[in-house]
Amino acid sequence: MAENKKKSLSYGWCGKILKVDLSSAVITEIDTRPYADRFLGGRGVATRLYWENVPATAEAFDPENHLIFMTGPLTATGVQGASRFEVVGKSPMLMPEGFCYGNMGGYWGPSLKRAGFDGLVVSGKAKRPVYLFISDGEAGLEDAGSIHLEGVSRVRDYLIQKHGKKTHYITTGPAGMNLCRSANLMTDNEGSATGGFGAVFGAKNLKAIAVIGNQSPLVSDPAALNELNRLTIKLNKRDTSFNPYPPDQISRTGKASCFQCGLDCIMRSTFRTQSNKEVVRKCQAMFVYFPWVMGRQGEPAETAVDATGLCNDLSLCTMEMANIVQWISAGYKAGFLSDAQTGLEIDKLGKWEFFEKLCHMIAFRKGFGDVLAEGLLRAGEALGDEAKLLFANEVSGVGDGATYSAREYPMNGLLYAFEPRQPIAMLHEVSRIIGMWVMNLQYPGSTPVTADVYRAAAAKFWRHDKAWDLNTHEGKAMAATCIIDRTCVKDSLGLCDSCWPLMYSHHTDDKVGDSTLESRTFNAVAGKKLDEDALLKFGEIIFNQQRAILLREGWKPEKDDTIAEFNFTDPVQSVFMNPDVLVPGEGDTVLNRKGQTLDRKVFKKMRDEFYRLRGWDLETGYPGAEKLNELGLSDLLKVK
Repeated sequence: MAENKKKSLSYGWCGKILKVDLSSAVITEIDTRPYADRFLGGRGVATRLYWENVPATAEAFDPENHLIFMTGPLTATGVQGASRFEVVGKSPMLMPEGFCYGNMGGYWGPSLKRAGFDGLVVSGKAKRPVYLFISDGEAGLEDAGSIHLEGVSRVRDYLIQKHGKKTHYITTGPAGMNLCRSANLMTDNEGSATGGFGAVFGAKNLKAIAVIGNQSPLVSDPAALNELNRLTIKLNKRDTSFNPYPPDQISRTGKASCFQCGLDCIMRSTFRTQSNKEVVRKCQAMFVYFPWVMGRQGEPAETAVDATGLCNDLSLCTMEMANIVQWISAGYKAGFLSDAQTGLEIDKLGKWEFFEKLCHMIAFRKGFGDVLAEGLLRAGEALGDEAKLLFANEVSGVGDGATYSAREYPMNGLLYAFEPRQPIAMLHEVSRIIGMWVMNLQYPGSTPVTADVYRAAAAKFWRHDKAWDLNTHEGKAMAATCIIDRTCVKDSLGLCDSCWPLMYSHHTDDKVGDSTLESRTFNAVAGKKLDEDALLKFGEIIFNQQRAILLREGWKPEKDDTIAEFNFTDPVQSVFMNPDVLVPGEGDTVLNRKGQTLDRKVFKKMRDEFYRLRGWDLETGYPGAEKLNELGLSDLLKVK
């Protein structure tokens, strides 16, 4: 009996979280179970550990800031699309600095689990540059003096040469070690996390975390899991990511799958260039310099491919870099910037040498790059109002501030309003299904999403009969509530945004996806009997825990529970995947939101309804005592 109980407690988990104090070089362990039972995994556990360990007054570069890495209960169990892990800490990129999170894929998270640890908590500051090496239950600090200013590719080669081909890593390039506030963390397979966490590595004198693991977590019902994996692969089967490059110059050669994943991935692919380089490129990062390269006659598309690789090697956030290039271009056109001031040659914009010089100036804090290394928001403060007037709507603290905004899809206003960073995984839940509907309009049968399928999926996943209608505020608070809770669960289980949630499919009778796959898969791994609602309740718990952190760090609901001003004043003209801003109407009617803004009164109605659904005080925006007690979070009541 005791042995059976022990196994049930360990299904999906190793049972240990590694804790490393770099200042003292002391390494200890934390029991996973008390956190997993309450906060599920990944984002949930990491957020709770942040609450318990990071003082509200700590600054991002202080030793008291913690970086918390957490896998989920499905990691390394064979679940499809479960290679993700969460990183949480205080972000130097936000202004003011504050709690933030990132999400990464590849192989590092599963390797950490296979090395015997569910997560990792790093605090303090090392006396000299070090890296952490973890291998099959053991961990130690190693000297990183010879690699501390090297790029990501050189660090990868060094670690593999020293520890073997099975080594997987997280690292940051020179931008991180030089405390550039927008420096990324990078992992193998071109995985990255924005938020300035690379600079936090630099502030801690931590160059990398290398992992080797050979264990496998226990699964409660392997036969059921195998069946669910086959179903997931079948329902997910579709066309994979497109090739945005000129096909005569850059060809797509296949997927770039993460650990144990056989899904059709729409996020990352391998590409081959005319010079016969094979590279992994994904999502937004492909477009960091793309518009300027494609707009310059005679410049090869390989320049755009290489620009992404340069950002990754230096660990520069591609969203921030795209905004910087856009701002520099606007600054020159307005007469605000000049070659003498920037040290650049604007007539070379779109060429390789322009981008290469700009990136190195920022990563190594040279000349005008030293100003930009503080991030665009702080550069605007330093350079004055004229500089800030040149910002595009996309300029934001962490991420993109205008992608899939509330002007196009009203419920997205609530997704932006309550998050400390761009909530891209949440935004995707709305934008993808609309994008698939638009594609089906243009090429009937190319996707499964007709207007009827969209409406049925919206009703199932967003739980309101008007959630589908993007020309009314009705149902949008409920939709946002469902999307937030589902994303918090997804980020805690370690599931990939490329597949999950599975809202539509070519391979169901009604073309609508399966909203119960997550709970059934979790049950097969963990030996639980949770239904969809019970699993989503974890999302509500996690979201309220995050809310308490934001409030403790100075978030003021009356001014911060809102969206950027442009949503109310700047009419939308185009949207990625939906250039004509089309939305479904009744029946087969196609409507258009081009030229629209969001009405302030409509936003307030949605926000008030969101407060009510959440059980938050309508006047203050604080979680109510009854709700916190219901969620087992009564200790958060002390936040005032």
